[in-house]
Amino acid sequence: MSLFVFDRVLAAFTMGGHMLFTYWAISLPFFIVTAEYLGYKRNDPYYLAIAKRFSIVMAVLFAVGSALGAAIAVEFITVWYKWMYVVNEVDILPFEIEVLAFFSEVIFLSLYLYGWDRVSRNAHMMLGLLVGVGSTASALLIILVNSWMNTPVGFNIVQFAQTGAITNVDPLGSLWPPAANAEVPMGVAGAWFVGFGSLAGYFSFRKLFKKNLTHDEVEYYNRGLKLAIFLAAIDAIFLGWAGDNAGKTLYAIQPLKLATLEGVMQTAKGAPMSVGPISIPGGLALLSTWPPNPNALVLGYSSFVQSVQDPIWWVAHNAYDLHATLGILGALVFWILAAFTFFKLPSLKNAFKFLGLDAPLDKKVPLYVTLLIGWLQLIAWESGWVAAETGRQPFVIWGPMVATSSGLYTIEAGMLTSQGFNNNPDVLPIGIAIMTAIVIAVVGTLYILRRLFSGKEVAQDVASLTTTFGSTSAQSPNIPSLKSVNSNDQGKKKVM
Repeated sequence: MSLFVFDRVLAAFTMGGHMLFTYWAISLPFFIVTAEYLGYKRNDPYYLAIAKRFSIVMAVLFAVGSALGAAIAVEFITVWYKWMYVVNEVDILPFEIEVLAFFSEVIFLSLYLYGWDRVSRNAHMMLGLLVGVGSTASALLIILVNSWMNTPVGFNIVQFAQTGAITNVDPLGSLWPPAANAEVPMGVAGAWFVGFGSLAGYFSFRKLFKKNLTHDEVEYYNRGLKLAIFLAAIDAIFLGWAGDNAGKTLYAIQPLKLATLEGVMQTAKGAPMSVGPISIPGGLALLSTWPPNPNALVLGYSSFVQSVQDPIWWVAHNAYDLHATLGILGALVFWILAAFTFFKLPSLKNAFKFLGLDAPLDKKVPLYVTLLIGWLQLIAWESGWVAAETGRQPFVIWGPMVATSSGLYTIEAGMLTSQGFNNNPDVLPIGIAIMTAIVIAVVGTLYILRRLFSGKEVAQDVASLTTTFGSTSAQSPNIPSLKSVNSNDQGKKKVM
């Protein structure tokens, strides 16, 4: 394997490992705080048990994810230092702000974990929200750099492409590149959806395969499952819009990348939408334009010189198809589950009783579907990033699109991928060591998460929270109401 290929594999492997943790950092804080709020609002120790348990999970995932993020930072300044030089000169501002967002996330996470029973409930939930805001801001700022790689601004990109000189630098002008209009909503909405979907899959798994479930465990898993389904269904609306917006943005500013993702080889009016063997006439033209126009011209590979065409377009195209298919299926499944869980729908529930939709939290068919679809969103998440990154090839920094004398388009190379890598042979052993450490970290994290609550039953958490917070007699007859506990605590224990 050449060093050029190895450097790319190393970057892909490290980022792929890091991506296993990023969506948790973005989604878990909001899931946890919502559970905590519902626990106080409804005097429900089970929601509070969910919040407390998963706050510990969040801390573990945050620690490992941060370590993998540090590994990527090291690779940026060593393996891809030529690219990083240009970033330092033009687009370093998002990285600098991201450091502040990361520190904020660390500080608020520490305060949130330490603040249980030590600060007022409103203050504690606000700390949890600030963890989510910090993690989302951190991800957003990194996505801005990725967007800049696709549509570089803030300097004279034409002169850089032609001479290599970096001039007319405007750091503020580089902060929000045009591609960010597509990438930011898609990245944030996708992270939330994968996180909530994975949580729904986890609670379904426990309900299906844990033997001899106690009453407390049933109540605990039911609440977690309902909350995950609800949040996933709500986010699916945002995700649907983000995906549609991304297609329209690519059509306007990166038609070659759109052609790569959609596998459009020939320029045509009314280009069809193809997903696997299914082809919808005029579908791509309709969905990619605003106002929608089923007869719009969609540029394909036939309109670009061969030297700028993606040599591995089929990787990006197939990854995108997998990403889109699983995302659409996930949205449909969670909308259906939410409808049959939160609305009465007596006639529909009776009609679809054979599918278990009369009791989706208890029947095996919907639980198996939730388990499968929920965890398949992780594949959708990873394949989406594969499509996004390989779809930009052969460039690491995209250049402006210009017409040639032949009538075809070309891309003035901001920086070719082949120009940005480190060809020092020392990269090979160091890279192998990093990849090995990542495998150990991921496997070790799974082991730790499995052992984290070993021997500590849900009932113990519920009992401890009953002492601290109380519960409603309707949910647990032997537990006094939250409203009657610590009434003189100057409002800190007051029901929200």
